[in-house]
Amino acid sequence: MKKFDKDKLSDVDVYLGEPNEQVRESMRAMMRGEGFRKTRTFARMDDLLNAIKESPPDLLIAADDIDTSLFDTIRDIRHFKIGRNPFIMVTLMVRAESDEAVKKAIMAGADDVMIKPVSPGKLLERIAHMTMNRLPFIATTDYVGPERRKPGGDRPSKIRQLSVVNTFKAKLEGRRLSQAELAREVESNMNEVMAARLDSHGLKLGWICGLILKAYDEKQINKELEERLLILVSVLEDAARTARVLGEPELAQICTRMAREVEELTEKYENPTDHALSTIRKLTKAFELAKVAKMGPAPHQQAEAAAAAQTATG
Repeated sequence: MKKFDKDKLSDVDVYLGEPNEQVRESMRAMMRGEGFRKTRTFARMDDLLNAIKESPPDLLIAADDIDTSLFDTIRDIRHFKIGRNPFIMVTLMVRAESDEAVKKAIMAGADDVMIKPVSPGKLLERIAHMTMNRLPFIATTDYVGPERRKPGGDRPSKIRQLSVVNTFKAKLEGRRLSQAELAREVESNMNEVMAARLDSHGLKLGWICGLILKAYDEKQINKELEERLLILVSVLEDAARTARVLGEPELAQICTRMAREVEELTEKYENPTDHALSTIRKLTKAFELAKVAKMGPAPHQQAEAAAAAQTATG
């Protein structure tokens, strides 16, 4: 932490959620001793949640045993259902004996996950690294948080990466965002998140449609197929909601019509009509072309998108 100016650290808002009083007070003393003068501690999840709703911190540190709802709460923060800043820095401390807790912490969208007991020196070292080298965010149909897949790996990702607001780093650099400035940056970032989610819907639609068509081609007509059709309905409905948020009512309407078509197929999935199967084959293309059309493409692309969407939805 020597690289940080303690005078600048004193302006950083830190919320610490830890149910064990001895651990909590020890960590607060350590944080304040290192310059984090604005460290607030919480023993109960309700109190921590109320504080986040009232005023978002720059850094949230929380132990997994503060409440069973912790991971859902972090996920709701990331999805902008709680608080005014879904991009606060988050460090979660989890029990060593719980692999499931580590997985849940990661999937909730935490920036960092540390195994308890956490030494003060290691915590401060990780905070410093995480703040100055924050991973880009990604947004999929069910996840908003850091991109953990390493670039150049075996499975290159097609998901767009997002640079999101970091109020912690801003304060260290001498930039304190006003509430209005933060609101503008969050709004801009959330528009990017929603657009990225729409991209993710397209990827998931292609994947699930491929599985459904493969099952029909191979005569694997079973409950797993029905479940995949229901997943497809869910993805389309979520895509419709996302499009509405982005101010794209026509795309939202197309997704809703497609969802109803697939819903009808699900009710009689054991004996699909040729038209229903044709809808599944054309669905992904119609969705992708509709996305292109909303960005203001050439007239021939608009016509192709309209025709594909009309054909796919009957």
